[in-house]
Formats: sequence, C-alpha cells, structure tokens
Amino acid sequence: MGPRAVPRLLLVLLDCWASVSAQAGTTPVVTTEGLNSTKPVPTTLRSVISSKPPEIPRASRPFSGPRPAPVTDVAALCVCDLSPAQCDVNCCCDPDCSSVDFSVFSACSIPVVTGDSHFCSQKAAVYSLNFTADPPQRVFKLVDQINPSIFCVHITNYKPALSFINPEVTDESSLDKLMKAPDGFSLNAESDVSTRLDAPQTAKYEYGVPLQTSDSFLRFPSPLTSSLCTDNNPAAFLVNQAVKCTRRINLEHCEEMETLSMAYYSSPKILRVPGSGIEVPIMVQSIVIRSLNKTLTRLEDTEILRVSKQGVVEAGHIKICTNVVLEVMYSLTYTDTGEVIKADLFLLLGAVSSAMVPLQQKFEIYFIQYN
Repeated sequence: MGPRAVPRLLLVLLDCWASVSAQAGTTPVVTTEGLNSTKPVPTTLRSVISSKPPEIPRASRPFSGPRPAPVTDVAALCVCDLSPAQCDVNCCCDPDCSSVDFSVFSACSIPVVTGDSHFCSQKAAVYSLNFTADPPQRVFKLVDQINPSIFCVHITNYKPALSFINPEVTDESSLDKLMKAPDGFSLNAESDVSTRLDAPQTAKYEYGVPLQTSDSFLRFPSPLTSSLCTDNNPAAFLVNQAVKCTRRINLEHCEEMETLSMAYYSSPKILRVPGSGIEVPIMVQSIVIRSLNKTLTRLEDTEILRVSKQGVVEAGHIKICTNVVLEVMYSLTYTDTGEVIKADLFLLLGAVSSAMVPLQQKFEIYFIQYN
C-alpha cells in the first residue's frame, strides 16, 4: 500500500466512526437505580411513600349550648299522651290523633289542663269533642282561670325560680380554661364519692309527672273506647281529674276482680318524691255503703277496719255482689317543693245486682297545697 492509500484509509475509518456515534445517540439507554441511589425522588412519589400521613386537623366539638326551656305552655302539655307517634284513645290533647280517631272516642279522658297553680291567674286548656260534625272534631279553648287561694303569685320577675336551674355545659374550651386556672380541680376519687353521697336529693314532682309508687305508678282508671275502664292510666301530679267508666263483670266471679276491691286502691304507697325511698301510705278516711235501694250509710272509724272484701250472696234467685267499689276519690296534699306528704282516700261501696251490669265506676283525684 503506497503513501497515497493511507489518507484514503483514514477517511474511511473516520466515516465509520461517525456513523456508529450517530446510531449510539439515537438508541435509548435503559438504566436501573439501586436502593442507595442519590437521584432526587419525584415529588408525587414522595407523598405516596411517606411514612407519616398528613395530620388531619381535629374539628372542635360544637358547644352544646343551654338546655331546652321547660314546657310551660298548657296548650303543649298532654298528660295522657303515653304512646309516641301513636294516638292514645280518648286523649283529646294528643297531637297524633286525627278526625278518624276522634270518631271512636267516647269522651276526653283529660278535659282540662291547667298551668302552674302558684299563680293567681293561670291559663287552662279546655278540650271537648263535637260529635255533630262529620267527621267528629276536637274543640280546643284556651281560657284564664283565677286561683281562689290568697297565697298566690301575682307576677314573677325571675322566671327560672319555679323550675330547675339550667346546668352549665362543659366542653373542650371550658375544660382547658379550668385546667389552666390557678386552683384547678382535684381528682381525689374518695372525696368526690363522699360529696355525691352526702349531697341532698333535689328530685321533686313537677306538673304532669306521673305519681310513682313503690312498685310502679299510681293507677287512675279512665274510660277507653265505648267508655270501658282501662287501669294503666297514671295519675299525674297537680292534674285534677274526675272521670266515669264502665266495667263488664260476672257476678259469680266478682270477688276475683281486684279492681272491684277496696284494697286495690288503698294498698299502693306513693313515693314522697320521684326515685326516693320515702313512702306515703294511702289512708282511708271515709267509707260510705250504698244498698240496692240507694240508701247511704257512712261507716264509723272503728268499722272501717272491719270492712270485708267483696263477695257474692244470694237473695232468693238473685245473686248480689257486696262491698263493690263504686266511687274512688283521692285527696293528695303536696308542698311547694314538689313533695307529696299526705294521701287520703274516700270510698263509696255498694251492692251490685245483675240489673246494674255493666257497672259504672267514678274516679276523682285532686291536689291540696300544704300551707
């Protein structure tokens, strides 16, 4: 190869190297990075693999605010409304009752609902039924009643005085302030328990609250559909009532019906205040006996204890049930602190024949404030 061939060979080699370099520049290079690579991690990936999740701000508990105001509007009070979202029979103040329900009513079990008896002038809600309308309608009137007592409240300049004190609600913010206070508070469990045990009971009866007994509540029979008596109606505090209802009885088994017995109405013991262990016995103050010919005889105090249970006697071919409870009247004495301190019972007993069946009974209850 001569000297002229060397430059030509160099040119060929240069062309080959340039071609290889061009191909190498267009070919993608795949690389893998080890676990110890220092190359920056993309921001989006860092948010995914972060070991500590972002802190979610805790929403503060809403302040529960004051308790609802006590219901003092007599138009909104309804003692006989015992079933939620359901019409109670003969309960004319029940908001769940409609015209269809009124068509099967016999009368209003509680015709009058009065306000606070402390006031000289108080509102009274009067309920009745208009059976001449089609369908029957409920008639409601709101009237003013005058308190005959000379010891009455004409006007009050402090409304919470006749009700419970609105309790202070503790939330997170108020608890933090209490912790930061100089005095703080004590976590002594023993002293806290002794304080609660030694604290006086503040329970009391309020208007419309059922009267509690040692085993349940004081039952006050009221008429059901077709004027039949139902015995599961509770007597309510400060709610004066006077009702009549009928019972279907079998004279041959009248001694087995406890609702015809004097003991059924005199044996319960009313709790002095709700939830307390102090019981107020029902004292029989008077018993009047009515014969078949309607004559009345009042028993002496010594004879009251000797009154026997109702029983069946035969007068010829006629069966008569004697000493049957015909009328019941409760007289309850209460204090201005909502305590029942005395319970008196007045009874009318009589003889019942088949001509008097179904039997009509009368029940009354009224409250007297102790001065």
